Amino acid sequence: MSAQPTGHDDPGSFRLRLRATPSSLALFREALRDWLLRLELENGDVFDVVLACSEALTLVVEDRPRQVALVVEVVGAFDGDRIVVTTRDYGLWDESHALEQNEPLGLSLMRALMDSVHVDRHPDGQTITLSRRAHRPGPDRRGLLF
Repeated sequence: MSAQPTGHDDPGSFRLRLRATPSSLALFREALRDWLLRLELENGDVFDVVLACSEALTLVVEDRPRQVALVVEVVGAFDGDRIVVTTRDYGLWDESHALEQNEPLGLSLMRALMDSVHVDRHPDGQTITLSRRAHRPGPDRRGLLF
């Protein structure tokens, strides 16, 4: 199980595999933030993408009724103007989980921060794909990266 991002040979891609535990959230946020900063994206884009993706992972890690996922894989890609991050957990899924009447707050937050959010449930877990147009600051703003 890797808690370090892979795919350093392609700066436009990100891959991380980690345990579905609360302690993994901080590792995930740090690794994702580092990757986005290496891409030299706008500060607001970095903040929004890290927060939205963190919520996707939190849904898996802290979902008490389904706390069965052991592993989460995260894959990210940046093509020059669009960032896409997919979170795939490997847990058990059954239709009784779909009976929730209210959308989880984390999912609503993801929808507010990203251009598109797609949730695909499988018999062995779920995939959440988040996408957003992202920008690199002009040369006069490069020094403002955090």
